[in-house]
Amino acid sequence: MFLLAKDTVKFAVLVGLSGIFIDAVIAHGLFWDNDPYWTYWVTKSFLITSVFLFGTAFLGIGILPGLILTAAHTAILEIYYQWLAPVGLPQEPEWLDFNHLWVTGVPAHFLAIFAGYLLALWLWRRNRPTQQIERAQTWHFAVYGLLTTVLIVAVDGVLTQMLLLRDFPGVTFFVQHTLIGFVFVCAWTAYAGVGRVGWIVGSLMLALVWVAYNMYLGPRGLPLRPPTYSGYEDLWWWSFPGAFVSALLGWWLGGYLMKMRRKLDWTGVAMTLLIIAVAYPVFGQTLPVEKGTNAMLAGARASGQGMRVVGPDPTNLQRTQPISGEISVETSEMGNRWSHVQNTDGMRVRAVFTSGGAQYEITVDKPMPRHPLGQYTTWSGVVYDHEMHGDTGIGTGKLPKMKPEIALWGWGSVKRDGQVIAAMAPVHIMVSSDDRPMPGIMLEVDTEDKALTAEPDGYIHVMWPKVGQLQMPTGQTQTRMIIGWIAMVGIVGLFGWLAYSERGRPHKGVDAT
Repeated sequence: MFLLAKDTVKFAVLVGLSGIFIDAVIAHGLFWDNDPYWTYWVTKSFLITSVFLFGTAFLGIGILPGLILTAAHTAILEIYYQWLAPVGLPQEPEWLDFNHLWVTGVPAHFLAIFAGYLLALWLWRRNRPTQQIERAQTWHFAVYGLLTTVLIVAVDGVLTQMLLLRDFPGVTFFVQHTLIGFVFVCAWTAYAGVGRVGWIVGSLMLALVWVAYNMYLGPRGLPLRPPTYSGYEDLWWWSFPGAFVSALLGWWLGGYLMKMRRKLDWTGVAMTLLIIAVAYPVFGQTLPVEKGTNAMLAGARASGQGMRVVGPDPTNLQRTQPISGEISVETSEMGNRWSHVQNTDGMRVRAVFTSGGAQYEITVDKPMPRHPLGQYTTWSGVVYDHEMHGDTGIGTGKLPKMKPEIALWGWGSVKRDGQVIAAMAPVHIMVSSDDRPMPGIMLEVDTEDKALTAEPDGYIHVMWPKVGQLQMPTGQTQTRMIIGWIAMVGIVGLFGWLAYSERGRPHKGVDAT
């Protein structure tokens, strides 16, 4: 039983959703009792859909095709996690052991995905009759989707990765982009057609899909380098336009080759793709492997007289003693995604002051990606212009609500009269200009637990009342906001125009043969 192109896409998506559901509930929920993190679910859903979309075009639907394609998918999945990518990204990278991959992994994944396939097959047969058609039509449709995707990925590898980013993103990167691109190109072709509008808009949407995946899920560097994630500028200034142009070129070339396939020497095409594939590791070894994080930088300084809170309550600003010294704060904000593998903010703080006849030196260069007890977010270490304290649930409610320009959480070293009294103490700093509540620079060391045993009060809380120098990424922030609004309005206008112009127009079928 063979399906039309549109129905092949629908059935493959149904298998992907059914398979990942059974895998989550039975294999991971009941059998392993673990959660490999949501990257696993998204990437595996694309893998299931890709395998069954391509395979169904050749084998059709039924019990025997389901067995064959499930076996192929299981082998690909185990190979993927053995050599290409650890599970748990972007939360934590963990390479699975032999037992989890090959001993229990093979039968568990096979049974889970085959159960999902049978569920999809039952739902499909129950709700619509299967259509018998010529095998060649769907076969050519699947080949067209795969060929187009490979061409797009190849062009993107040269244009975006080699020329624009000048970095080899790793084999895993290309595997993931091929899986996503194949499903997208087939689905888009089946429903939007291969005309000029469908080609251009489809290229735009594929570029957006790739950027979104890279932003939240897709690591670079694997499997030979530790995983890293692209920053804002790499994603939107380079990857997005590069992917868009690559999709335009690859999609056009894929359609041209399919139309001219009877006149072309496919040996030349295959050799060209092989040369490109061989060239990837070459430029990857000669160009920088560390990319810019596109961080937003900020800094502040204060010096002179200040005050130190003393007594059992670190928030009682009525009990203070004078201090004299200086503090410098430098921060780099990488973004506020969930995982510290994706982004870990940077900081460099040095405070030197005299208090009660003793000289203190506090340095901070290790961010605190998460609160040690999970009581509230620390935004991976650094955040700009965000409300905290008061009734916000961020920090102590004993301080008034405030919105500092710079706030950071990190692990610091504390010296008193040259002697280290704490090597990894929790530090919280807030920088507020004169027009905000509690202006100045506030430095807190272990004020929550009061576990700084070398100090009589168990903590250090000092403040400089006036910021001497403050630098914020204001222009960078405004540029991102303006571009974001333009993109939002533009995408609404684009699809509004497409929807309006499509009214009353008969739908054109897809001819990828």
